Amino acid sequence: MGMNQRASFAVINIWGNKAMQDEQSQGQKLPAVLGAWTALAAIVGSVIGSGIFLVPAKVANGVPFVGGIVAVWLIGGLFSAAGALTLAELGAMMPRAGGPYEYLKRGFGPLSGFLFSWAEFWVVRTGSMATLAAAFATYFSQLMPPVGGISPVWWQAMVAIMAMAVVGLINVKGTRHGARFQVVGTMLKILALSTMILLPLILGKGTTANWSPVGPDAAHPATYTGFLAAMVAVLWAYDGWVNVTPLAEELTNPQKQLPRAMAGGIAILILLYLGTTLAYHAVLPLDMVKGASTVKGSPKVVAAEFWQVLIGPAGVTVISVIVMASTLISLNGNALTGPRAYFAVARDGYAPKWLERLNPTTSTPAASIIAQTLWAIILTFITTVLIVAEPSASSGLPPWMIGLWTKFHNTPLYDVLFTYVIFGATIFYMLAAASVFVLRKREPDRPRPFKVPLYPWTPILFCVASFVLLASMLAQDPVESIAGLGLIAAGIPFFYGFQWWRKRSSVQHHEQS
Repeated sequence: MGMNQRASFAVINIWGNKAMQDEQSQGQKLPAVLGAWTALAAIVGSVIGSGIFLVPAKVANGVPFVGGIVAVWLIGGLFSAAGALTLAELGAMMPRAGGPYEYLKRGFGPLSGFLFSWAEFWVVRTGSMATLAAAFATYFSQLMPPVGGISPVWWQAMVAIMAMAVVGLINVKGTRHGARFQVVGTMLKILALSTMILLPLILGKGTTANWSPVGPDAAHPATYTGFLAAMVAVLWAYDGWVNVTPLAEELTNPQKQLPRAMAGGIAILILLYLGTTLAYHAVLPLDMVKGASTVKGSPKVVAAEFWQVLIGPAGVTVISVIVMASTLISLNGNALTGPRAYFAVARDGYAPKWLERLNPTTSTPAASIIAQTLWAIILTFITTVLIVAEPSASSGLPPWMIGLWTKFHNTPLYDVLFTYVIFGATIFYMLAAASVFVLRKREPDRPRPFKVPLYPWTPILFCVASFVLLASMLAQDPVESIAGLGLIAAGIPFFYGFQWWRKRSSVQHHEQS
């Protein structure tokens, strides 16, 4: 091994030793009260939210031939499976609250773990909640239009805020409450998608003639830009497969339950998504799928068109209820899992101590749940203001900010939010998966109840594909991507500030004692 390599591993070992000290530090521990069904529901129920109902039009526009559409959904599923199986090894080895926070901390040091939690709070998790709530509100407005002269955009914002407040309250009340809600809701989601897959066959409303064209041609070309746009949309639909890992500390047998949930959950998702996609395209001609999109203030989406063809005007009501229920359960999954990262980083002393506070009756991390819910609500409000307010060159803002504001103003809330979420999430999922290489090298003898299959190729595939996706997103949407990177980097001084405060408090404590 060369001098540079030895120096690199020395740095990693210094970070790792510090991380192990943090792991052994005293702090509150979350009770192990969750079983195997909750672990599975944390993945399946969180992932199946709004994506499969809303993004197929974006996929069809990006890849305008059915063979390519199926390929994108399959590749997105396999990509997610590679990441899930890699993180399953880490989760079974380190069953502590926080999930990727813990893996990053152990692999690359406390700063990387902190920045994950920072991004989760400010962008990824709360942005995901705001996006799901926007989808919930979109369909709610179909059943109950705005009242009292309220504009459609503000009406949807109000509904989205109420939805987030409800699931936050459920999970503050107790972990078991949130878990039961998640399990029951997940069973209903699987039933709903299975019905959508089988109903065209039962009613005789589908035809394979609509699966045309199968491949690209002059009228339906394949382009890299189109493939990228479709892949980003599909990865949003799969986003959430990491959600069970923050719950590892609360599982009764995480060494077995976590890997089984991640492998089984991804398999279920791939089957349901491929089946639903083929059902859409069997019932609807390709041009109709491409034409269904999320129009600002007036939803017109693939799933609604699908149900209208199957059962007539009542289909709008049916799909509205299905999507509302689905997104509400996904919101609950985010409220159930996300706050564990903030709890964990506060327990290690790198965030305000009050984020570690538990509900005294049920020991759920109530303070972190409330903080996450409040910021997701604020994020929804800010985004809505940017959509409603007209951008003006006379505002004195720099041109790049005017351009970003204009994009917010002209784009539906749902579409604006999911692009930001995917970019931030992919960065940290890639780094968390890469930590498996570091820990295999540094801790070869540590017990691993589960090992990622086909190591090292599975994590290599995931990391390389993530890097390519990030580079492509940076090239296609530079303003959003750079803004996301800037927000992540903004967490660095806060980390060192908390570190300084932690040392100062420790010195004062010793002086007093």
